[in-house]
Amino acid sequence: PNVENIIAGISLDNVGRYYHDSTNMELVGQFSGYGPNWLALTAKDAADAADGLWQVNLRLPLDQALDQAVPVSMMDQGPMVAAGIPALGFAGGFPPEFSDMNYNLWHDPGDTMEFQSADALQGTGLVTEALIRQLLSMKTFPEETGPYLYFDSSKQVLRGFPLYLIFIGFLGFFFLGSYFVGGTDLKQKVAGWSGAFIHFLGFWLPLVATIFLLYLFVEVGILVEYDLYPATTKDPEMLNPDWLAVSLFFGGLALFLIVGRRLAHKYLRQQDTVQYEAMKSLALLLIGLTGLYILIVNPFSLLFLVPVLFWFLISGRKGIGKLFDLIFFLLGGLVLYALIYFFGFQILRYGILFLWMFLNMFATGTIGFGALMAGTAVIAAGLALVVTPPQK
Repeated sequence: PNVENIIAGISLDNVGRYYHDSTNMELVGQFSGYGPNWLALTAKDAADAADGLWQVNLRLPLDQALDQAVPVSMMDQGPMVAAGIPALGFAGGFPPEFSDMNYNLWHDPGDTMEFQSADALQGTGLVTEALIRQLLSMKTFPEETGPYLYFDSSKQVLRGFPLYLIFIGFLGFFFLGSYFVGGTDLKQKVAGWSGAFIHFLGFWLPLVATIFLLYLFVEVGILVEYDLYPATTKDPEMLNPDWLAVSLFFGGLALFLIVGRRLAHKYLRQQDTVQYEAMKSLALLLIGLTGLYILIVNPFSLLFLVPVLFWFLISGRKGIGKLFDLIFFLLGGLVLYALIYFFGFQILRYGILFLWMFLNMFATGTIGFGALMAGTAVIAAGLALVVTPPQK
């Protein structure tokens, strides 16, 4: 109840195996927050200053960005970080050739004493002791807020206005694209958005309905309900797809899309023909507005809009040229692929099973409702660019 009385939180997890030779750090919060840079640097500096201690590995800038883009913590510092406590997690570092073994032993009955080492356990213990001694010697502690990137090579940290300027500049591409596509006559442009918006809703509302269908699956017990989210990616429910749930999900998606498209067609056939330039202008505007929401809620999640820049190359081609538009649309679909890829241990270990895990992430609240609305809006905007609106 009084987090201000806590100097720091330290989690020790997955340590002490015979092949560990350094200490890794995790700083991700549970749904929100990220461990402060000063605490990470204190851990590294305390180990470096002592004699013969293990190296403490800072997170690389790309890892820091991805950690903050998807604040889903599988280590125990997560709730502390989310509560506003400066916290980090220590885990054993290891040579690349032990990657498979380290993952296979993680949260597994096969993780027996034969894989443990007193020397390795001491290595982590001494690093932890050095950090605690340093913290106890400090009279004051830095105050840090907001997202950041730390570059160890230059000892520089990027945060605050300069960092947000990069985010805002990125979103500017979408707003400028919306303004210039189809001319700059705003009155004429806005008039053309009316039918284009109905075309967009014909995709977005079915996708939203499918999300509510997942929530319904949880309520009736088709999908497992968690208080937070699965403790590990080895949870049996994550590794064994419920094919009834999968079939109902895709069946519901198909049904909602059919209904949504028919309603859109019924309306649009009575209106003036939707011009492609108006649709593209509106789609870029909607993506930009979605990005503004992401900027406010969790700015590093804008990383998953970067592949959407491919959609600027979609131009409403006809005939064989339509194939190029579809290719650019699929390249933009790397929004989802990037999420899968950068949970690297999952895609490498589980392959297609990650799609089942992803389905459960939506259903169990790992991804918040606002993020669901934003994500489906971006997908719907892309679909509206490659599907020809009905003609009058």
